[in-house]
This record gives sequence, C-alpha cells and structure tokens, in this order.
Amino acid sequence: MKLYLTGSVASGKSTLARQIAARTGIPCHSLDEVVYVPDPGAPSGNRKRPEAERDALFAEILRQPHYVMEDTGRACFEEGLRQADAILLLELPLGVRYKRIFTRWLRQNLGLEPCLYRPGWNMLKAMFRWAGDYDAGRDGTKKRVEPYREKTVILRSRREISAYLEALPSSGSENTASPPP
Repeated sequence: MKLYLTGSVASGKSTLARQIAARTGIPCHSLDEVVYVPDPGAPSGNRKRPEAERDALFAEILRQPHYVMEDTGRACFEEGLRQADAILLLELPLGVRYKRIFTRWLRQNLGLEPCLYRPGWNMLKAMFRWAGDYDAGRDGTKKRVEPYREKTVILRSRREISAYLEALPSSGSENTASPPP
C-alpha cells in the first residue's frame, strides 16, 4: 500500500499519517523533513536541503514497496501523487484549521510539541495565510491532485477520518491490501 496524504496546513495530515502507520505497520514519511533540515543557526531554525539531496531522499521513499507520506502538495513531489495507490485529501473546515494552527503554535512555544522551525509571530501569520491560500486555490494543491481524482479520497470531517482509519487493515493483515475507498 502506498498512500499520499495532502491538504492544508493543520488539516491533520501528520497525525493521520502516524495513525495509519501505527495501524498498518507501514513506514510513515513527513515530506517536510525531506525538504528541511534543522539548523539552529538559521533565523527560521531550519534550512532547505539542496534540491539534489531532497530529490534523492524522496526517490528513496518511492522505491519502498509500502509507505505513507504526507505533505502540503508541493509540486516537487508530483511523482508521489502519480505512484500512490490512494491519495487522501484532507479538507477540514477553515475554522477547525485556524484553531489547530493557534493551538499548535502555543504548544510549540511552550515546548510541548516539537517542530522543524522557530514558532514565532511570523510563522503564526504565515500558517494562517497558507490555510487561506489553500482554500482559495492559490497554493495549487487541489489542481495537482485533480488528475488523480479516481484514486483520491476526500475526507472533510473527523468522523470521515475515523471511519477511513477503522477500515484500514491492521498490522497483522497483509499490508499489500488496497486502501479503503
């Protein structure tokens, strides 16, 4: 099974990817960690990897027989969409995502949640902007997913996400099973 989870910032991609990995035993990959590496000396607390390094790491993930990957739908990871058995597009309401953005930011500033960046005011503002850009179609994610609509599952609520997770095979099952529709 090869799953690609995408959607707006704070839609629950990372959480769902970890839950799927725990349930199925399939390795989970956050593509933020393929793009960025921690760098305490950088103003943002991280730096972008060189493209060649990023692309080599991504190609290594794609060679695996099974994976769960999550990302905001960056164009450089288009091949992941093409190769995925299923694409999960998380589209929770903007208000839910705004609340999650603020809660995450607070938790990160209190040291209760790790992150690859410095969670300052600029990052908080950027996350709110990115959430709005997603809804307005300005980030291109929905457009990149559109050619793969036959294998795309859109999850719009916590209930739909829970139902999808419950329908997955558990780690005791054969992991090559198809993902649920």
